[in-house]
Amino acid sequence: MMDARALRDIPFFRHVSSRRLKWLRTVAHLERYPKGAVLFRQGTAAEAIWIVVEGWVHLLRSPDGDGHASPSVLFTITPQEALCGISAIESGVYHLSAIAATDCQAIRIPRQAFHELVRHEPEVSYAALRLCARRLQHIAQQYGAVAEPVSQRLIRTILRLQDQFGSTIPMTHRELAQMAWTTTESAIRIIRKLKRDGVVGGRRGQLVIQQPKVLQQLLAQRTNSHRHL
Repeated sequence: MMDARALRDIPFFRHVSSRRLKWLRTVAHLERYPKGAVLFRQGTAAEAIWIVVEGWVHLLRSPDGDGHASPSVLFTITPQEALCGISAIESGVYHLSAIAATDCQAIRIPRQAFHELVRHEPEVSYAALRLCARRLQHIAQQYGAVAEPVSQRLIRTILRLQDQFGSTIPMTHRELAQMAWTTTESAIRIIRKLKRDGVVGGRRGQLVIQQPKVLQQLLAQRTNSHRHL
């Protein structure tokens, strides 16, 4: 059973009534996942929603649905984004897989319990709606960027991750490549050039943005040149 005060400290539950919070602690469970662990798999029954409270989680989509083809990272859930497994809002299956990108902690809430929560707590409903809207915007931008050059997609991905993580992004080249829908080799080549130019730095598993304005200028220049092609 979770502690009610611990739940109250989580931004997503900050405005939940005390009575509802006491009920929630009896149905919610704090679970710990090591890096690489699976929270849920694409195509399996959507039975719960997770609130990420520590670490971060990749949402991946496999083209063939069974995980045999190389998956794409559509989104990374951080404590700032919080809500994970929103397919469970409707009955059915998960349309993505959730993999712990770092050691993480997440609160697992059964689907019916989350339904009760959003029906009776307007602030939770509003927070969930805003998160879903932001995620849809991000996915729409990703699909719209498919025709862009690889370097532009990668820079766009880095700038978006800066909004989530700040100037230090805890991602490997492989993870950045997955998020930009390109190969690891292409990501390495582009990042090496950015490092030579002093735009980014970092070490293994970590990218440090040193000149964000230059990244924005590169993105704007390439966007404009692409429009004139």
